[in-house]
Amino acid sequence: MEQIYALGVSCIEFVQNWFSDSEEFFEFVNHLSNPHNVVEVLFPLISIVDSVFAAQLLLCLAFGGWLNAIMKWWLLEDRPYWWVQETSFYNGTRRPHLYQFSQTCETGPGCPSGHSATAATVLLLGLMWISHVMNDRKCYIWWWKLIAYPVSGFALFSVVLARLYVATHFPHQCFLGILIGSFLAPALCIYVSDPYIWKYGTGASDTGRALLWHVICALLTIAISVVTYFSLKLCGIDPQWTVQMAFRWCESPDDIHVSTTPMFALVQTTASLLGWALCVTPAVAQYRHYTRNRSLILSAFSTAIILYIFKHAQDNINRSNAFCFYSLQFLLNAIKPALLLRLAPAIAMWPYSAQTKLKTK
Repeated sequence: MEQIYALGVSCIEFVQNWFSDSEEFFEFVNHLSNPHNVVEVLFPLISIVDSVFAAQLLLCLAFGGWLNAIMKWWLLEDRPYWWVQETSFYNGTRRPHLYQFSQTCETGPGCPSGHSATAATVLLLGLMWISHVMNDRKCYIWWWKLIAYPVSGFALFSVVLARLYVATHFPHQCFLGILIGSFLAPALCIYVSDPYIWKYGTGASDTGRALLWHVICALLTIAISVVTYFSLKLCGIDPQWTVQMAFRWCESPDDIHVSTTPMFALVQTTASLLGWALCVTPAVAQYRHYTRNRSLILSAFSTAIILYIFKHAQDNINRSNAFCFYSLQFLLNAIKPALLLRLAPAIAMWPYSAQTKLKTK
């Protein structure tokens, strides 16, 4: 791996020198593709318009984030900004100098890249959603792919360059993330969420059995996370060793955030998976983008209130006790899907419920 890392460092040096005046652009791209920001911002915004698409997005992001965090612990690869300082590969030769930025100091192992996986997932889901919207509304525009595909390719390439620019990933880690995200998005929609929500395929109409299966799978991800953590402990490997590396080699320790740790990612993603399994049923199909009996104003207002309450609750969690902190984070993230995918849409459709009952009578 030393040779691969050294080649990656050379690529990072080239990107940092070639795009030396593009710091603001790459920081903006990194901010947009941050998995934590996508879950916290994009998912609620999509839920206002289309609960089915929001459910697909949450499933892909949660499972993809969980797989990403677990693979980081399985592979235990370095990040460029600390490897270049720790390695003995450059003994006797000039040690490369990698510039650090406000988004450089991530604390988890480097492989695969969560930003790249998230970008690939979101872009693919976006393309799939646009196609569905055009078909549902019968306003298909034949040339939309000529614009959407190149824009998506440019956006994905920009994310890779942004991750290299801030020296937080090697190139191969970014490409592996893209492969994972590109595979998960269609696979989870085609084989998990769509047959269940739209009730097609063998046994898809058995909602109770499917719900139980989803809950079991969500609990299984929690079990795998716990087993992985303690397996590393038994092997004499500290699962938090990368956090120590980040504090040792980060030029500005204030830029280190808890949301970049594998532990936080696993708590957030497993809780979201459990929340998804408990609240997403075929009933969310009535909250689609073409639903007429639904107030977007009420939907946006109720979503904003929910997010404000959650933000206030998260900011006031006691961080001195790690167990308490992660337990409350798990509880909040497990509740959020039910509030955004079921409660907020129900409130948005409440003014029309009386009209629907009258028409039924």
